[in-house]
Amino acid sequence: MIMLKRSAVTLLAVLCFAARAEDAPPAKPVKPAELPKPTIREVSPGIFEVGKVMLDQKALTVTIPGKLNMERGLLEYVLVNPTGSAHESLLVTEVKASDIHFAMLLLGAKGGAITAEPPPAQLDAEFFRGAPKITGDTVFIFVKWKEKDVEKTVPVEDWLYNESSKKAIEHGPWVYNGSMVYEGRFLAQAEGNLIAIVTSPTALINNPRKGNDNDQMWNANEKDTPKVNTPVEIIFKLVPPAAVKPKDKP
Repeated sequence: MIMLKRSAVTLLAVLCFAARAEDAPPAKPVKPAELPKPTIREVSPGIFEVGKVMLDQKALTVTIPGKLNMERGLLEYVLVNPTGSAHESLLVTEVKASDIHFAMLLLGAKGGAITAEPPPAQLDAEFFRGAPKITGDTVFIFVKWKEKDVEKTVPVEDWLYNESSKKAIEHGPWVYNGSMVYEGRFLAQAEGNLIAIVTSPTALINNPRKGNDNDQMWNANEKDTPKVNTPVEIIFKLVPPAAVKPKDKP
């Protein structure tokens, strides 16, 4: 029997998902009845597929397929769809933002409170001075891949380089804020940007580290990343609020 968290089921009646990023903004908010519902399949007890997303209720993980997109160069994103800012993202995936978000809600994520107005297209110093701190659930992010038939898993931070400290960024949590809905569009899906290393309120996940307002600080760590187009799995592990330690707080 499939057991779904009530908050996630309720979301289907209120969230406005965009079918494709290139769709024009609707004149009116999309009615809930018109929205596509994610396909959910129970693979084994506690393990579910939500589209191309694998959800493990016991481990509190959501796993999606993707590939390495950049092994060197400045980054503003860790993960995007091909329709997003792929020219400045470490990883890309074909998985829809709405499926990831629904799976995270099934695990119990709530996201953060974000202003109803979307940010400007260009996030400059003026925006960051007045922008509220992004809040949400604590998540850890891992990447899994095969190298010469040997399966490896590392924190995604190992593949990210801090130009200020001149080393891979410190291991630690990320913030699952869950993006936002505006004029009937789920903005993470409409824009195609999923994990931001330089603050982006419309992404699903954001970087809480110092320097997250600096688009010249973050690079792909070419010393440790595999080759471009290497298939990977991206794993999000949700940390329940009661289990968050002070050092884990974003």
